Amino acid sequence: MMREAAPSKATAPMKAAIPEPPVKFRSGRHTAIVKDVVDITPKYPETYLIRFTFENEPIFDFEPGQFISIFAEKDGRKISRPYSIASWPENKDHLELCIKVVEGGFMSNYLHHVAPGTRLQTIGPLGRFVIPEPLRSDTVFVATGTGVAPFISMLGHIFEQGLDAGREISLVFGTRYTYELIYHDLATRWEKEHSNFRYYPTVSRPETPDWKGRVGYVQKIIQNELADFEKKQVYICGLHDMVEQVKTLCEGLGFAFVRFEKWD
Repeated sequence: MMREAAPSKATAPMKAAIPEPPVKFRSGRHTAIVKDVVDITPKYPETYLIRFTFENEPIFDFEPGQFISIFAEKDGRKISRPYSIASWPENKDHLELCIKVVEGGFMSNYLHHVAPGTRLQTIGPLGRFVIPEPLRSDTVFVATGTGVAPFISMLGHIFEQGLDAGREISLVFGTRYTYELIYHDLATRWEKEHSNFRYYPTVSRPETPDWKGRVGYVQKIIQNELADFEKKQVYICGLHDMVEQVKTLCEGLGFAFVRFEKWD
């Protein structure tokens, strides 16, 4: 999984670059202990949550949007894969990752079936895909699939700390099928609890007539249901092609600030 986090300036009109915020917490080596593994989608390729505690230490400090690298042995050699942290820093009960099984992918399949109590070597926190505090403007998060994970961490932190005061916040989340709307219940609850938060789930290939919500891609939501782009910052996360397309769209619409992270 490749992560490519980068700020991007809108093309019309040109805007001054905003420097990345300094990283608050240094990374370190930690021994993670698997707490549990929970399937959250019913069909292959499954998506699951895996939760960790850590040996001889509490959950380490991190910034929402950062990731952790997990190590395992394959054919006698040690390999690692990075995964965004989905839990928010205020949750000291466990650290949570949201992972989709990749056909032929060693680590996603290995972690899917790892036993509770298993110890894994990790390095974290890592990454600079973080959001400056206090929020500089109204904020839009755009994600597909497990790309929603860092935004769940950011939103949980924002609501826990009251950082949303005076700001409008939106989550535009797209999947192919309804059962892939991970964290849907949580986002729906947040929308009920916070009058300044809007949740826009959309499904491109709804597999059931029971789905009465939006149908289509996230680009459609951005173009048709959002406004005042010049007053908003947007954060985008997901697979490479989607991120490139949405980044180009948001730059053209004149968002005040565009930041993104691409995954393979």
